[in-house]
Amino acid sequence: MIYIFSFSIIFLLTGYVIFSTYRAKSFLSEMTAMMIAMAVSMMASIVVGTILGVILVGKMTIPVISSVLFGMIIGYVIGRPFSLLASLDGLLAGIMGGMMGAMLGVMVFSQDPIVMMIFVDAIFIIVMILILKLIRQEDKGMDTKSLTSNKTNWIKVIFCIIAVLLVASVVFFKPISHYFRDLLGDTTLVSDDSSTEINEVQAEQKDGYQEAVIMVEPFGYTPENVKVKAGIPVQLHFQKSFSGGCLSYLIIEDFLIEKDLDKGDNLVEFTPEKPGIYTFHCGMNMYFGKIIVE
Repeated sequence: MIYIFSFSIIFLLTGYVIFSTYRAKSFLSEMTAMMIAMAVSMMASIVVGTILGVILVGKMTIPVISSVLFGMIIGYVIGRPFSLLASLDGLLAGIMGGMMGAMLGVMVFSQDPIVMMIFVDAIFIIVMILILKLIRQEDKGMDTKSLTSNKTNWIKVIFCIIAVLLVASVVFFKPISHYFRDLLGDTTLVSDDSSTEINEVQAEQKDGYQEAVIMVEPFGYTPENVKVKAGIPVQLHFQKSFSGGCLSYLIIEDFLIEKDLDKGDNLVEFTPEKPGIYTFHCGMNMYFGKIIVE
């Protein structure tokens, strides 16, 4: 639902801004055109990249390529009637926005993607409204009375859009009270001691090796810490419950391990020779765990 809403907002507002820019091109300066091309292409590509990054479960290739191309086309189309410089400004902004949006989608897809989508939608709408206001202010044929009237209308529009987004977030998605509970802390959670026990496991000793299971979930590794014995081969089963995302790549530098993790069971084998604490993490250094060698 939110994705359809977001795509609709992007195409409708972007199209209207392009139409308004072309209609007022005889009144707009090159500097203003450069600003419009940069702002629209960057914001549109950021939102598209974020949406695709979330929809495709954190995969990077398609979101980056699609959002960058979308932003580059928007920037070129807006800047083309004015100058090559304005088009270039829009193209470069589209490249930057597309990459940032795709990375944002990857980072939030396992946390609260709906909240982030509402947030970037709100920013996009506000920026587009300000750009439309800028276009009207540059129109030399508009008198003071109409400017004042437009200002009042835009304020009403902004408040209406914010109200709609807040209602949508309450009706369709996670209630706002849950976020306050998450921020303030839920008193029903287990104590620190039990949490530590859950996040740490001792490898089970088998015939000639030691074994442990680590669940790879959208929010990280469970348990985060694994205790093993030095000098005995280790078999770690990374059991992934979903597809895609930065957790699809495992790195353990100290044991020279770099492995793609597919959905299901993934076996990692190594032999720790020296006691110490060794870190493993995902491909983007966002989620970490520790191998404690005793």
